[in-house]
Amino acid sequence: MSQCSHNHNFLLKSAKHPYCCQRCGQLGFGMSYSCEKSECNLFSHKECENPKSLVQHPFSTKCVFKFYTSRSGKGCLCHVCGKGIKGYHYGCSCNFVKRYAHPSCLTYEPTLEAFDGLTMNLHKVAPAKCLHCMNENLCSKVDGWAYVSPCGLYCYHVSCVMKIINDNWKKVFMNGTSDPFQTIREKFPSHVNRMNKMGKGKRKVRDPKKVATAQKVATAFSVIFNVLTGNRQGLVGDAEKFFG
Repeated sequence: MSQCSHNHNFLLKSAKHPYCCQRCGQLGFGMSYSCEKSECNLFSHKECENPKSLVQHPFSTKCVFKFYTSRSGKGCLCHVCGKGIKGYHYGCSCNFVKRYAHPSCLTYEPTLEAFDGLTMNLHKVAPAKCLHCMNENLCSKVDGWAYVSPCGLYCYHVSCVMKIINDNWKKVFMNGTSDPFQTIREKFPSHVNRMNKMGKGKRKVRDPKKVATAQKVATAFSVIFNVLTGNRQGLVGDAEKFFG
């Protein structure tokens, strides 16, 4: 927390760099609530500053999340991103399994444009290895939500999408780009190319039509990747010290 002695007047505006939300302790980008004083370094997700008391689980009609302001106990993990619950969060009242989620994690867009003409859809589990971390599950306790290509071969954990953006934030934000997800579209061809070279991610596809479609997509991306001029690694922002 900031040691500033002034009264904080929070305004909704676009952050020029990644930030650590003072309410939930997690990474944030873009529009946020921040103190109007430039010397003050307090930021909050929009979802944390104006939370809803109850939220319907996106993938379950029987599960409802209740909002809490304090952590639920040691070792509680967000079942969306796999990171620890440090403050503001939602928890379900299910008897058979307890789910927790950061407020911002429940607001991910249902789709992600990974490349021109290719839209990945949000799923509650990854059906294949993540193109970034090369793992199917985030950890032994959490599967993690993921954006999945229509063919089912290519996935990004939502937490890995945030990590990619954070690692490249200067390239995105300092160039005047309004869309932080542009870096995903820039890196997607090289990630697919790497996955194809390693021969991974194809074992779970059984439908011949899906296999054929995936092969065409992979070939197209390999060609595109060969004519790209770079994808320089951006400088890591200050926020990375919170997200190792």
